[in-house]
Amino acid sequence: MARRGGRAGVARWAAVVLLAALPARGAEVRSTLQTIGQVREGDQSRQQEAPVDLYGNIGGTLHYGSGFDTYFRLEQDLSRNESATQLLQGSVRIPIRGVDATAGRLFISEVPGGTYITDGARVRLNTGGPLVLSAFGGEPQYFEPTYSSPSLSQNERIFGGSVRTANWKGGSLGLGYQQLYRRGEELRQLVSATGTRAFSSLPGLPNIYGMLAYDADHQNIDNARAGANVFLSQPRLMLNVESNYYKPQDFGTGAVAPLNRREDSVFQTFSVSDLLQFRGGLRYMVTKTVSAFGDYSYQNYEALSGDTQDGHVGGTGLLWLPGGDGLELVRVEYYVTDAAKGGTVNGGKVYYENRVYDRILFRSHIDIAGYSLQSNQSDTAVNGLVGVGYQLRPGLVAETNLMGGRNDRFDTDIRFGFFVTYSFGYRPPWPGAQHAGQRRGFTEMPDSGRPTPWGFPSFGPAAWKPTTMETGS
Repeated sequence: MARRGGRAGVARWAAVVLLAALPARGAEVRSTLQTIGQVREGDQSRQQEAPVDLYGNIGGTLHYGSGFDTYFRLEQDLSRNESATQLLQGSVRIPIRGVDATAGRLFISEVPGGTYITDGARVRLNTGGPLVLSAFGGEPQYFEPTYSSPSLSQNERIFGGSVRTANWKGGSLGLGYQQLYRRGEELRQLVSATGTRAFSSLPGLPNIYGMLAYDADHQNIDNARAGANVFLSQPRLMLNVESNYYKPQDFGTGAVAPLNRREDSVFQTFSVSDLLQFRGGLRYMVTKTVSAFGDYSYQNYEALSGDTQDGHVGGTGLLWLPGGDGLELVRVEYYVTDAAKGGTVNGGKVYYENRVYDRILFRSHIDIAGYSLQSNQSDTAVNGLVGVGYQLRPGLVAETNLMGGRNDRFDTDIRFGFFVTYSFGYRPPWPGAQHAGQRRGFTEMPDSGRPTPWGFPSFGPAAWKPTTMETGS
């Protein structure tokens, strides 16, 4: 773990030196590195496990917005001596006169149909007019087997584009197209439309939104959503209602698609048809520091041909902010899940978080749930956590936590975890700047002491002290 931190530090300062040597004014480098580790101990399969993961992003921006972004994951299981490295994003962005081009490994979610990590490119055209155009294409990448066996082919190609409104006051509209191939065979050909509209002049300030994705190749609706938010008693009571329809299965209701033809490998393992869902939620501000909430949803899907499954999920609770500033909060919730052919779960949660004390974070939660299945099995599951965090310096936070639980499968499941997060933003010296701070061995930034645009603390005389190398001592 120490070697990882050293490598991250070398990469950080190498990027700083590189950007500082470039002639472009306003160059920046930014990063967030987070180490997550835990030690698990318990009965059955939870013995001698100690995975440690390092998540990090390092990005830089030059003049006129060009730059690069990376996002990666390093994993090491100390108990099994197993490791893995994943580069989830590594792309370069170049905007020129309204044309914004990004190439490399990037996240693509331009149109409804899922988010893909893709080796490819995306181009957006925005000249300041009423519309924004985009086009994308590449090869989706997967870091865990999409199917039951990694030996099955995941060779895919994706391409498409979108057009959306840029200056429509109070709302937006968009049209999209996305085509997906696997092993040379067309899997999806989605034509989609999305929209949202707020009516600020109407009572209750209603806001409506919706989405429709139609598979033109298989001639069926792949995904649809419609919803609305409205204040019933402005501004204290808000209602949200929504309906969803999802059908990735294009082969009828009597057969399961071959693995390499499944659009959603998880959903299509338990449904041969579609999913229909309705949900509603209420939020009510009781006082300035106390609010109540309630949610309910109903879902229906066809597990096998002629075998329809339905279920209900609901919950209600209170949120209390003792100081009214969000630095301390208490959340209490009761929830229930009921399925006619499955069983019933009744549970309660209590969550507490405190950031009142300078540089200290404390949080805890407990979740107790009792379940009764149609197979006459019943039990009570308990899960709890206590965690303490401390800001060692601006941008550097460490936290430890202890989680324990028990259920029908595990009489004992204890986990000790830790988080170390380091965020920084750095700007090389402005050309021609003559600050007194420079003569003292460090550089003062024009916005010293203020947060940078990405939310990390600025580096300057107010944020750091001269190092040994800078002072010569």
